[in-house]
Amino acid sequence: NARGILFSEEAQKATQFIELANRYDRPLIFMHNTTGYMVGSEYERGGMIKHGSMMINAVANSEVPHISLITAASYGAGNYGMCGRAFDPRFLFTWPSAKCAVMGSEQLADVVTSVASGAAASRGTPISESDLAAMRDFAVAQVEEQSTPLFLSGLLYDDGVIDPRDTRAVLALSLSAIHTAPVEGTDSFGVFRM
Repeated sequence: NARGILFSEEAQKATQFIELANRYDRPLIFMHNTTGYMVGSEYERGGMIKHGSMMINAVANSEVPHISLITAASYGAGNYGMCGRAFDPRFLFTWPSAKCAVMGSEQLADVVTSVASGAAASRGTPISESDLAAMRDFAVAQVEEQSTPLFLSGLLYDDGVIDPRDTRAVLALSLSAIHTAPVEGTDSFGVFRM
């Protein structure tokens, strides 16, 4: 259950939890509310990239069934670490208030305008502040529109948008469906360099 930014300690704990769930043949439920893994030179020197990679490795190699529920935010590499659609969970549901994208709209708009102004500078062509502002507004609007549950569900990204009050029943039905076949984990996760 991620709540906000994933730090090294949380990534390590999640990695160990995923390994244990596989050892004891237990399905995993991932509840997303994450803007991603913590960034910054201090955190990277502390092992954030290594620990985040270990968590993603554990999710990628886990063989027990996964259920993902996006309750709020699910952005960037945090989406992968929390078993987003790319990792093919058995079931993936979203709440109506959820958002899912490569990154948040403001962050993506900053990247787009930074790249555009850098490209214009390298070509030697001026770019006005109003053009950058329009580009930024367009990027924000597009990400906001395309990260909503209804848009994503329309693309068959999830298995349904559920009422938060029905979460317990939906998860129980999903676990019941999972247990109609044997649940078998693995202890082969490759080498984790601690």
